[in-house]
Amino acid sequence: MNDRTLCWHLSESVKQAMEYAMRSGKAHEIVGESCLGGTTRYFDKVAETAVVDYLAAHKIPCELVSEEIGHVSFGDEFILYLDPIDGSNNALYGLPFYCTSLGIMRDGSSYGLVRNLAWEEWYEGISEYGSLYNGRPLEHTPSSCMISLYTKKGKYIEELQDYISKIRCLGSVALEVCYVAKGSLLAFIDVRDKMRTTDIAAAKIVLESAGGVMTGLAGEPLDLDENHVNIIAAYDAKVHASLVRALRG
Repeated sequence: MNDRTLCWHLSESVKQAMEYAMRSGKAHEIVGESCLGGTTRYFDKVAETAVVDYLAAHKIPCELVSEEIGHVSFGDEFILYLDPIDGSNNALYGLPFYCTSLGIMRDGSSYGLVRNLAWEEWYEGISEYGSLYNGRPLEHTPSSCMISLYTKKGKYIEELQDYISKIRCLGSVALEVCYVAKGSLLAFIDVRDKMRTTDIAAAKIVLESAGGVMTGLAGEPLDLDENHVNIIAAYDAKVHASLVRALRG
């Protein structure tokens, strides 16, 4: 089974599990804590368990890194980064903007799938090939002057004052980064010291395969072994450089 087929099957398992959880009437119930101390709700757990069960049943030889349970080893052929439901609050409260995010890292290659679970929309990034939107080559066309900004206590608002009338915050990090790849957003910035590897791994592959750039706030490369990071994801190198300069003040 190739990486693309595997991730699609896993995304379908997540979709079905989530639909079951939402019908159950207990999707919002808190059932524990994630590996990093966050709240785990019933539908997060059900969706993640669907992936774990699939990997075990099909003997997929990977190291799973997932938002809720952390690391689970099924083998060592590749690493699979999973955020079962990115945009959980949107999903819980009926805002149709949430996704599942799956990124595969192998020696010398990578593949990412970000699938919108609210409607039929999906993004793929394939190293050494490019990015796809709904199965076709993604048209990397700048059509927006808006940025998505996640901040706390107004941090960096002054530095980004030239963009202030064009700021959005949509609630699903992976989808928003994919919208940067497509050109629907000019950039995505998160300065909350909160981003986790599972939030961004797949979307990073999509963005970079499309010609975009994702780094830390000073332009430094991201370490996917780190959590609680800040990021700039920009449509291209020129936009990225201008935002790095703006954040430096």
